[in-house]
Amino acid sequence: MYGQMRKWLIIAFGIFLLSNSAFAVEKRSVGILPFDNLKNDKNYDWISFGFQYLLSNKLAHLSAYYVPDHNVIKKALIEAGWDQRKIDGQMVYHVGKSAGINVGITGNYSTNGNTINVNVNFINSFNGASIFSKQYTKKNSELFSIADDIANNILQITAVNLSGKEKAIMNRKITSSVQAYEYFCLGYLENEKAKHNYEVTISLFKKAIRADAKFWEAYYNLGIIYFNNRDYNNALKQFDIIISSLPNFEKPYFGRGLIYLRKEQYAKAKADFVKVTQFNPNDYKPYYYLGIINIQQKKFPAAKKNLDKSIELNPDYANNYFELGNIYFTQRKYRPAIPQYKKALEIDLDNNDAHQRLGESYYRVQTYYSAYSEFKKILAIRPNDPEANFMLGITAYKQAVLGELIEAFLEMFDPVVAEQQRNKNKATGNSRDRREVYKEMVNAFRRAQITRKGFLEATFNLGLTFDEMGKLDSALAYYQKALRIQPDLIRAHIKKAKVHERKNEKGIALAIYKEVVYIDPGYFIAHPTLGPIHNYVNILTIVMNEVGEQLKSDPNNLKANLTLAKVYHAQGFTGKAANVYRKVLSINPNDREAKKNLAKLEKR
Repeated sequence: MYGQMRKWLIIAFGIFLLSNSAFAVEKRSVGILPFDNLKNDKNYDWISFGFQYLLSNKLAHLSAYYVPDHNVIKKALIEAGWDQRKIDGQMVYHVGKSAGINVGITGNYSTNGNTINVNVNFINSFNGASIFSKQYTKKNSELFSIADDIANNILQITAVNLSGKEKAIMNRKITSSVQAYEYFCLGYLENEKAKHNYEVTISLFKKAIRADAKFWEAYYNLGIIYFNNRDYNNALKQFDIIISSLPNFEKPYFGRGLIYLRKEQYAKAKADFVKVTQFNPNDYKPYYYLGIINIQQKKFPAAKKNLDKSIELNPDYANNYFELGNIYFTQRKYRPAIPQYKKALEIDLDNNDAHQRLGESYYRVQTYYSAYSEFKKILAIRPNDPEANFMLGITAYKQAVLGELIEAFLEMFDPVVAEQQRNKNKATGNSRDRREVYKEMVNAFRRAQITRKGFLEATFNLGLTFDEMGKLDSALAYYQKALRIQPDLIRAHIKKAKVHERKNEKGIALAIYKEVVYIDPGYFIAHPTLGPIHNYVNILTIVMNEVGEQLKSDPNNLKANLTLAKVYHAQGFTGKAANVYRKVLSINPNDREAKKNLAKLEKR
């Protein structure tokens, strides 16, 4: 009776999988959920993760299945209200919606001396109904055979045919020692803790290896622990031990590839990641890292191809979309970058880097309200983030100016529509009083400047903000601070001069303009005439007369010669400029500016 019922369940579930639109593609989405420890015996809590690892380790390597990562399932369970113990059909239904699974494998277990009792349940995530269940009562040493049987059941139910390589994967034994596997699981779980003990983790994986010298997964995970702690020599040692004994096992090549990538040895890293794809074409991670290598080498079409493949194999990995967004962002294609960053944030809402790049992309396409919103989200979590504060400050200003321009434009054509738009802007936050905006800008730029020492743009923009507010002394103070960070910042010199003009300090302003010519005459080559406050004098002529007088009295005057060379250079008289730069270097062979500019001219 049981056999006949099981047969019909298999047929019914197979029809369900084939007919359901979610399975129109080849892959079946299977979530391996925790198993409930019925006796709540802490000594055996590791078995729940043990079943998850064994099953995922087999099914995730098969082309017919998509198996979400252990942490994706854990996050979805917590969102569904998981109490760390009971998992029912309703919870699997919620996990299915969140993690994108179609069937969940879960159950419970209890131990009694040398015996383990396991109840496994396959649950349909579309309605939370049980599809198939089975009970096992076996010796503790037969833990691995129970996992094998569960995996084979899902193969039968979904009517999957395996390739020869996949059969070898299914038959591969992780270890034959339950004691070694217990140490392994405990080490893995210790490492997952928010405040894990590095030494304890290392010790547990080493115990697993001592219990089974051919426990290759333990060597690999030990290597990853070393890698995460930047102990690359010990990490490489573990990976090479595996490769020398089991050259067709893909994981050590992946680990070694990570080390080569970290060391920027891209050719070696690429070779190892390609090997992983050959041994296990269903693993998304090597394609992701191949995409990262391509990005580092600015091979963007190849990067996109590898990231697309990674997404095909695992659509729930947020970093895939983040890096795709970065490809477009790097190429200044901000509009196509936006949906990629949004998709990354759909999966991982706490990815502040994605919020930052999304905000910057919105800013560059002038969608200031959305940009402002993204920077506020970052600052809600990291209130002292210098980049987010800086971008918030300039975005607040741009948003306010754009709102005012739109209102002024509408006012010209239809005052009623303009009033409606003003009311709408006030309601949505798109329109605010200028004083409120200035206050927010000052606070944001100050936080950015304080939290990042020498943040030039934040310091300079504080000067600009106070300048526009009419607080001229404060503006001058911050322009001067910016010049202490970068003494040749021409725009800060010019802004300082303009403030002194507004204060009717013409002499100070003129002296600053003259200094600009000495620093970078190119600024005044095209437009050398000053405004009416200076009676339209030609500042370039004034400085060149001074330079001429200095050279008459001292032909080897370093500053005068360097200024003359830069003027010739800016005017396009490259031969004359090169000769004077050479003269400067004969006076001072270590003059960096003359060396740099002469090198540029000689490259032509």
